[in-house]
Amino acid sequence: MRILIVDNKKADAAKLMEILKRLQPAAHITTLYSCQQFLYLSKRQDIEIACISSGRAGIRLARKLQIDAPLCNIIFVEESKEFAYESILTRPSGYILKPVTEETVRIELGHLRYPSALSRSHILRVRTFGNFVVYNDDGEPLHFTRAISREILAYLIDQQGFPVTGKDIAADVLEEDNYTESTSKKISQYVSDLIKDMKKEGYDGVIVKQNRQLFVDKQAVDCDLYRYLRGEEDAVSAYHGEYMIDYSWAEMSGNAQTLRNRRLLSSTE
Repeated sequence: MRILIVDNKKADAAKLMEILKRLQPAAHITTLYSCQQFLYLSKRQDIEIACISSGRAGIRLARKLQIDAPLCNIIFVEESKEFAYESILTRPSGYILKPVTEETVRIELGHLRYPSALSRSHILRVRTFGNFVVYNDDGEPLHFTRAISREILAYLIDQQGFPVTGKDIAADVLEEDNYTESTSKKISQYVSDLIKDMKKEGYDGVIVKQNRQLFVDKQAVDCDLYRYLRGEEDAVSAYHGEYMIDYSWAEMSGNAQTLRNRRLLSSTE
């Protein structure tokens, strides 16, 4: 993924780059400190996300970029709402008010107008319909050190990027209501092994650990469930009534209920 940052304030640009590197560690990030520099930028058509500041000059730059890269996700990053209306007229992917935070950037990356992550070749492929299976780029199932670590990944996939805690994992996956120190240490080890397994396979950006919470980066995953919920025909036709049948907790999840209801509705139409 190629990301462009345009901001004449170097400190703001540096902060945004730091956040993007954490959220998208595999991305190639280019920073420009003036809109004029954009004229000399090569391979503009490869830019998938552009975070643009600089008011009206930034809006003009966004229009130029939309010509060179029609599927580029433009996110305006501004200090005020002064040019918000003009910005919205360009039909951007998102709008962030400074000061930029990791949370605001994550929200915009999770709601891109043109989801760019699926265009990357190095993306984790996950099947939830039937048995839970995780594939690498070559179509081979991933190896996990522990079966329970694999199950925790399944749980995170089911949560669709929603942050969970060790206590959530204990209650839903391990079915342990009494969250003791021993349980906490045990889950920490499972999670640590999971992260090591993912990193070893080259997918260290999929699992995000922050503020004692854990979640999956949906932009780094090609998942049949996510594609089904977006209404993609191949995913809809691939669902035959079974969802993560390996795990008892999955049968009771909201996703399983949604899938059943939609299938029932489609069969009566």
